[in-house]
Amino acid sequence: MSGSPCPGINPTDLQARSGPARTKQFSEVTPHLDGAGVIDAVGAVVLAARGAGAVGHAVIQLARWAGATGISTVSGPDKARLAAAAGAHHVVDYREGDPAAEIRGIAPDGVDLVAEVALGVNLALDLAVLRARGTIATYANEGGRPVELDVTRHLVLNTRLQFLVLYTAGPQVRTAAAEDVAAALRDGALPVGEEHGLPLTRFPLHRTADAHRAVESGTVGKVVVDM
Repeated sequence: MSGSPCPGINPTDLQARSGPARTKQFSEVTPHLDGAGVIDAVGAVVLAARGAGAVGHAVIQLARWAGATGISTVSGPDKARLAAAAGAHHVVDYREGDPAAEIRGIAPDGVDLVAEVALGVNLALDLAVLRARGTIATYANEGGRPVELDVTRHLVLNTRLQFLVLYTAGPQVRTAAAEDVAAALRDGALPVGEEHGLPLTRFPLHRTADAHRAVESGTVGKVVVDM
């Protein structure tokens, strides 16, 4: 985006302000510090869970930019439209029919990488579609359901579980992520706007509290504050 800075509000900002993850006084936290991860290795297929969300939108675009085939799981037709606009090669409604069978129909050998934001809810589906020696990378657990591991099943699959949070990923990983995201931006691979699968909801600076409320209420897309 061009013009004035437009910091994005991430759900972690809400947690830092008032939620259970709060570990510092708010005065010590840099608010609206949204970030992105890097896909440093992909196979033939990537499953991007919750594909129409703001972090899921970037996963879809970065996966396509990196040459992966993206399968996005969504919760309804509106988000299916957004995921397709973001660049997902295949879109599966996980609330309809048999999503595992549908994904296996697209990727008979299973998917290489699952980008997960609700591990407790989705682990059974993830395991049903993951190939042997595949990776489940999770950076959130929406819904807060506890994660129960079937150790034997994971052993048989040689599953790799990758938990990720930006703040403790280390300087080398963060630098590599920034470099790759910058390269994707230079290539025009991360457009925003509803026509690209990421609606923007904007608030002026003096309505920052309303912007936080919009995120809390589940606004689809990205909420930004104009500076």
